[in-house]
Order: sequence, then structure tokens, then C-alpha cells
Amino acid sequence: MTSHAHRVCSLIRLLLLPLMFPWGGLCGGREEVLAKGWTLDLLIERYNQDEKAVLALDQGRPPSENWGGGAPYFCGLLNMVEKLGDRAALPFLEEKSLMTNASRFIRARAAEIYASLATGEECATFLPKILAIGNEEKSAGGWRNRVTPVCLAKIDAGIAKHELSDESVARFMAALLTFAQSTDNSWEAKNADDFLSKHCEGYPKSKQRVALWHAIVTTGNEWSREKYAPLSQSLEAIPPSKRIDLRKRFPDLPPLPDDAPARSPVKVVFVIIVGIVAVVAAWLAVRRRRVRETPR
Repeated sequence: MTSHAHRVCSLIRLLLLPLMFPWGGLCGGREEVLAKGWTLDLLIERYNQDEKAVLALDQGRPPSENWGGGAPYFCGLLNMVEKLGDRAALPFLEEKSLMTNASRFIRARAAEIYASLATGEECATFLPKILAIGNEEKSAGGWRNRVTPVCLAKIDAGIAKHELSDESVARFMAALLTFAQSTDNSWEAKNADDFLSKHCEGYPKSKQRVALWHAIVTTGNEWSREKYAPLSQSLEAIPPSKRIDLRKRFPDLPPLPDDAPARSPVKVVFVIIVGIVAVVAAWLAVRRRRVRETPR
């Protein structure tokens, strides 16, 4: 079959199969999916095959407009992956969750299924990756509004059961703190804030938390300002001397808004040289004065 014919066949499938695979997927579970002849390998093969056709047809269009009416079809395939409940699908689901040129509906569905199958340890690695992807919507959590709570709940449970290594917890804390310093989405900020307040020692009275909520109430919408102004005011009331800088534990955290601007190495060297010259000049002046005052 020629590449053109393959594209035509794939396009026909995209138009017809949403009727076979509605958004909610099959009513049955794993047994019904297998009874229809589908396996995980076949589903992944079909998905990737048709994905290539869609991306070829959508070349030149903005990512937000890609995939056209094919989202229900691809979500139908993903729903069957979920019905199978096979953890071997995790790498495939992670790949589709992180595709920034995919429809946000497809990306969200893949991420939701990943979170449902993953362990707390896996969620601690996965969540920072999807938090790094831009959010098209400012209301609630946008495309990941159903993913973040599931991941945080699994990580929370994993910490409680001591299923996560100390290294994994530390890496996740640093990633979540970094995200919290950059987000302007109050819903996502609140999710991060609740988790960090519970699990990160020193966070409740930290400089990073003060900066987070100050930014939310000063740059957010009217609802955010009214909702979180009391929280921000209570944090601002903490004396600066009692605010904890978490960069002592997490040195890679971003700078805070009230940090003094860092001097460049060239400027530092210049200042040192100027200081040395001034000291030498003062010493020479004192020596000349002593020479003049010495009786001959």
C-alpha cells in the first residue's frame, strides 16, 4: 500500500471509529477487550500507526489545532489500554502524556491512565515531567487537573508507607518547590502548597512560601486575590528573621524576588582590584608623609 493510500485509510478510520470507541471506552473490562481480539501490543501498534498519519495531515498547523476530530478515536484506544490494566503500557502512556504537539484531551487521558497504573515512586518521577509542560488553561489545573491530585495522593500514600526512597522524596520536593515558584495558576499552587506544607520540613514558614502567595495575589485574577489574600497576609506577617530559606537544603531552587542582584565575576574582580589599589595608595601616602617629617 502506498503512503498516500495508507493516509487515506487512516483518515477514514479516524472518521468512523469514534462511533465504535466512545469517550468512556468499552462497558466491560479486560476480558471484553481481549475477546474482541485486542492486545496491548496491537493497541499500541494501531495508535502509533494512526498517530503518524494524523501528524502528517496536520503539518503546518499550530499544536493547539492538531488532531482535528480524531481525539475521541485516540482516547477510545487509550480507554482500551486502561481496561487491560497492564503496567507494561506505562512507557507508552508517558510518551503520549508528554507530546506537546498532541491534543490536550489526548495528552490528559494518557496521563490519567498512567497515574492510575503507576506506583507512588513512579508518580514522583512522572509528575514533575508533566508540570514542566505549559498549561493552556488558567482555570483549575487545565489539561492536568485530574492528574495532579491522583499523583500527589499516590506519593503521599507512598511516603506514609515508607515505599519511596529518601532520594526520590528529596528530588520530588525540589521539583515541586521549583514548580511552585513559577506557577501563576492558583489551583495548582494550592495543590503544591498543601503537599509541601505536610511533607516538607520548614516550608510552612519559608521564604519560598511567602513569595509564592505574594505572587499569586498580586498577579492573579480577582478571584485569586480575594481567595488567597488572607493566606498571603498571614505569611507576610512572619518576621523576616524567622522565615526559612529552603535553598540551604535545596540549593538549586530559583532566586527569590527580593534577592539582591548578583554581581558578575568581572565586577567582583574589578571591586577587589580597586580595593587593593586604594590600600596601596594609602600606604604610599603615609610613607611619603613620614619621609617628609623625618629630621635630616
